[in-house]
Order: sequence, then structure tokens, then C-alpha cells
Amino acid sequence: MSFSPGCDGAVEERPVVYELRYESDIGQRPYKRTKFDEPNDDIIEDLEYSYPLSEYSQTEEDSQEVEEKQWGTLYIDAFMIALNTILEGESYLFDDNEHSIFEAFKNLEEDCKKLYVRLFLRRRNKWFRIDLLSYREILDLQRAWKGLVQSSIFALSLSSMSDIGIEEILSLFSVDELKELASQLNYKGIKGVKKNEMIWALKNQSEGQTCLDLSQEGLSLLYDGKGRRRNRLHKLLNESMEILGPCVMLCDGPIRVFERAHLVFYRATDFNEKSLRKLILARISKRNFPEYMVFRSTEVFCNRQDLLDYENALEIQSQVDEILASGNIATKLLKLYDILEPVSEQWERCLSSTQVRHNEERDHYLIRFTAAWHYTRMMYKLAAVLCRLGRHKEAHGIYTLLLGQRIYRRGKRGDWYQRKALIENLYMFEDKKDAKEVRRWKRKALATCEAGLQDPDTHMIYHYDLQKRIMRLERELRVLPKDKHVFFHLALKEPTRRTFYGNRISEVEIGRKTTWLNLEGDECSVEEMCLSNYKSLGWKGYHTEGGILRTIFAYLFWDILFLPVPYVFETEFQIAPLDLSTEAFYLSRASEINRRLADIENNLTAKFALQIYDREFERKTECVGMDWNFDIQEILEAAECIGGHALSAICKILCEEYGQRSSGMPDLFLWNPEQKKCLFSEVKSENDRLSDTQRLWIDVLVGAGVPVELCAGLEKKDQVKVNSEQ
Repeated sequence: MSFSPGCDGAVEERPVVYELRYESDIGQRPYKRTKFDEPNDDIIEDLEYSYPLSEYSQTEEDSQEVEEKQWGTLYIDAFMIALNTILEGESYLFDDNEHSIFEAFKNLEEDCKKLYVRLFLRRRNKWFRIDLLSYREILDLQRAWKGLVQSSIFALSLSSMSDIGIEEILSLFSVDELKELASQLNYKGIKGVKKNEMIWALKNQSEGQTCLDLSQEGLSLLYDGKGRRRNRLHKLLNESMEILGPCVMLCDGPIRVFERAHLVFYRATDFNEKSLRKLILARISKRNFPEYMVFRSTEVFCNRQDLLDYENALEIQSQVDEILASGNIATKLLKLYDILEPVSEQWERCLSSTQVRHNEERDHYLIRFTAAWHYTRMMYKLAAVLCRLGRHKEAHGIYTLLLGQRIYRRGKRGDWYQRKALIENLYMFEDKKDAKEVRRWKRKALATCEAGLQDPDTHMIYHYDLQKRIMRLERELRVLPKDKHVFFHLALKEPTRRTFYGNRISEVEIGRKTTWLNLEGDECSVEEMCLSNYKSLGWKGYHTEGGILRTIFAYLFWDILFLPVPYVFETEFQIAPLDLSTEAFYLSRASEINRRLADIENNLTAKFALQIYDREFERKTECVGMDWNFDIQEILEAAECIGGHALSAICKILCEEYGQRSSGMPDLFLWNPEQKKCLFSEVKSENDRLSDTQRLWIDVLVGAGVPVELCAGLEKKDQVKVNSEQ
């Protein structure tokens, strides 16, 4: 990736979704999401009005002055803290060119810095009209933008561009301005209410010339020897530039350098144009983070090349995730393959390098900051694409390679065993009529499943399917009863079953939730319909899909989550330790966790929950799993109804495998404070089935003595059919 300080690439305006999400938001829904579809919208301005700084001012007389200073300080402080921190401990990751950009930025005047950070937090590759910018903390906007342009590093002026399209210039106008421009130029027949239609019409009447030179030399060509304008296109250009006034765009090179710096500072594990800038917004938006000691490691990236490889892996992963999130994957398989196929060579190179030996010695949760960690994820995505394309033998080779290493993505090994066994069972033999060959591959599939069950890195959520496949293969291979596997110890406990009938008011469509009426006659989901029926039976409850359990866990383990363990808190903007989703979380805090589990079993839940509530509720401090919308009295009632023994068992599971077990909990949590009873209910409409994670949670809850129901939500007309059949 080149980092010359120039500005490259065509300008492309598109809607942007800003999602304030952090790498440690495990199992946590987004804090805030805002869409801006118009070019002039600015997420920063939205945050300013959401969090007016006047409330932090000391006196009303100077509130305006203090407010301006506060906003300016917040932006520059957030930006400079990140920059100075990485230069202090990890400057070796940046080359001389990048260091020169950092120094040049530090030497800018204060207003120039403020303007740069403001624009940095907006869109990349976008021209900004100076007449539309207004920032309260920038005292001299004209001097600020000119300073950025004159630096020749950080920004470009539209008037200095030697080659630019007329569409790009006209895109900076509003629809009303385009209409006014057409009127001034006496263009006839300009119709349309959409911006693109207006731009096309103006361009169409300007004699078809498309590229313009805005330099002084180029502008001199606007006139012939007698001082007359040469054509209508240049007349359109001249009028447009006069109306627009000065426009600036940040150069791409420094933007990429600062994004790289923020990637290092914030330890980002995903990548998009806003994923690094959004973390700066955390400081501005006044989100309250827990108090903990930051132990910042300087060994996350061993050298510059490791960082560049990691950054490249994130960019490729971002492309893949964008396609996967767009839906209708079947039509995009070849595009996915074109992106993922080159990854295999890079991944195999990572596996064969000396870096592997180094990673074997690192703490497991730091390995996620390697390119190989993300390449590994892309490799099993590639295997899935190959299977969809019917290239099962190539996919089998990838799963074999994945299982041949024990460093990256160990938590996915159970899934790889399952998929490898499936291919061996169905797709590896050339001729289905060759009974000997078919039998040979089925035996290999059986051996793969057995290896999966014996692998200590295979999570319990995969055991159930591996067990089922073994039993099926043994039937197909006609294994003698005395040689068959016995899985009594793996048999999952079953929930009791219940059915509620209601009125469905929407048709069943694949991939879309149905709409029902609850007992009060309000439109709702099938889960809410069943919840209203439970409430009519005397239960209190929520449709939380485990939200209330994650909240109870946050109350009870808050102080343990934020213990001063080295290198799991790399920044002050985390809501969980970096190792929470790994086995290292439990192992490094085993004594504290076991003592807390014993306290919970001895019914000391209220003591710990109230301590955290009294200390953190007013600030609404953010913590993984915590939802402050739950009433504290209901939290205490719910915990009491679950009981100390069962709650201790649930919390132990979360301590051991939070990343895998924080989802899949039953839909409804219900309790009866008078009878000191609780009930979990998983709601399924017709044709739904339980996932492996849901089956395991049901097994854990039933095994701990907590009743669980599998609740079917059916239409009332089905009830009539059942009654008539009886």
C-alpha cells in the first residue's frame, strides 16, 4: 500500500452507516446507529447537539466561550492521545515518510488541526464546500483551510485540479442550486427533481466535453483571442466555480497513515472507512467506560511488516464481509472466490514462517492481531464457497490444512471436523456404485468424527452433531453392536413442550419474521404473543434472548471482568477484557472466579449486584452484557427465583466460554416472585428447529434444575384442526 502524501482515487459519494461498536463488544448490541444519506450531514454535529457541552460549563456568562474551547479540546485531545501514545511505544511500526506526516501535523496551526480532524471524521474522497462548513471552535476558517492546502500534504483545493469531471463539480450543488444555475445559463428544458437527473441534463447541454483543467493555464483557454468564451461547457464551469467558492478535499495518503495509527492504538479487529474514526467518537459522545488499569503491550505487532500484513488481511476481510452482508450470496460466489482464492497462498506462507513459532508462545488472545488469524477465517469461508461451487475435493483439502494447525481459530475446530466428515461421507468417491470406495470414505468420515470428539479444542456445541453423524455412519457401515459407540454421557436433556395458539396476521415468508396479535390485540412477534399468554398464567417476564442473564452476569462479575490483568486492557475505551472470549479468561482468574461462584451458590447475589448498581447506575457505565434498562428489583427477583446453585452453574459456563455461549439462550425468561419459581422458554413457530447452541443451553439449564419449555406458537385455526382430529 502506497502512502505518498498525494490525493488519489475518484470521488464517490455514497450513504454511510456509522455504527458505534467496539472490538470488545462481545454479545452486545450496537450502542447507537445513525444513517446519513445526504452529503451535508455530519455525524459529529449530531453528537454535539445530542450532548451539549454547556452542561459541563462552569458559569453561564462564559458558557459559549467555554463550550467552543471544550469541543476543540475534545477533538484534538482524542486525536493526539492516540498519535502520541503509538509514537511513544510503537514508533518502530512507522517509516520515515509516515513520521514526517506526523511531525507536519503537529506543526500545523491549531485551527488547521481542528479543521483537519473535523474533516477526517467525515467521508473520505469528498470535496467540502468551505461556505457550508461552520465549526464553533475554529476561529478563522478561511485561514485554516488555506493552511491545510498550502501545506501541500494534507489537503487539495478544487481550483488547483488539472483534470476533473463536470459531474464531480455539479455534485457539490443542491437541487435548488442546480435549478438556479440552469436559469442563469439560460439552459432550456432542464427537468427532473432528482439530483442525478439535473446533473445529466446540464452536462448534456454543455456540448459533451467531459474533462476540465482548472489550473490557471487551463482557465486561460476558456477564451479565444478576442476574449470570447470558447463553448458552453466552459461557461458552465466558470459559473459553477464562482457559485461554489473554495472547496477542499483531504489527501488520501495522510488519511491512510492516521487510520493506520488509530488501528494500532485502538487494537481494531475489523476494518472499514469509519471503523477507526468511530472509536474517536466514543470520547466525544461521552460514553462512560469502566475504570480499570491500562497495561499497553508494545509487542502486539512485532515489526512493521506484521502490521502491514495485518492491515491487508483486515481490508480483504472487510470486502468479504460486505458481500456476505449484502444477501443473495448464490449470485456472488464467483466474486467471493476471486477475492478469497489468493488468500490461500498468503495463509500457507504464514503457516510455514518462523512467525508461527513466535505465535505459539504468545498469549492466545494476542494472536487475533496477526494476519494469519484473519486469513484463517477467510480460508474456511473459501472452503464453504468451494462447496457451493461443487468443488468438494478442494474444500476437503482446505479443511485438512485447517485441522493440521492448532494456533489460529481453535474454537472453530469442531465445525471443521463436521464439514470435513460431511464431504468424506458424500462427495469424495468418484463412483457411487463402487461399494468398496464408498465404504472406504465412510470409514474416513467416521474416523474424522471420532477425532473431533477426542480433540480438546472441540467445543461442546459441536459434540451433538458429531455424535449424530457417528451413529448414522455406524448404521450405514453395519458396525456390530459390540463395536458401536455409546454416548449416554453426551445425551442432551430435553425441555418440556407447550403450545400457545394465536392470531397470525402476516404470511409465512422465508427469512422474514411473522406478525401476530397478543392477548391485548397489539401487533407483535410470535415470541411476544407467547409471552402475553405466559403473563396471563401469572408469570412476569421478558423476551430477552439471554439479555437478562448477561446483565446478571455483568452485575456479579464486574470487578472480576476488570481485574488488573496484564495486556487485556490496551485502551481506555473497552467494555470487556480482550481475553473474555478465550480460555485464558477463566485460567488467569480461576481463584477469583471460583470464590465468586461459591458466593453465588451461597445466595450472596444481592450483595454484589447492589454494590455495582449503587456505584455505576447513575453514570450508566458500559460493560459487556449490561443492560441498565432492567429494573434492579426485577434483577434481584429473577436471580432469587433462579436460585444460587443454578445461577452459579450458568455463570461458570459464561466464564469458561463467553464467546461461544453468550448467544443461543432461550427467547423468554419468566419468573414468579411469590412462588420463587423461574422458567425459560424457547419459542419456535412451525418448521423451526433448535440450533446446537440452543440445545446445549437447554441441557445446561435443565441439568442445573431450571425448568425449560419448548413453546410452539401456532395459529388458532390449527387448534381447531387438532380438536377435530381428537
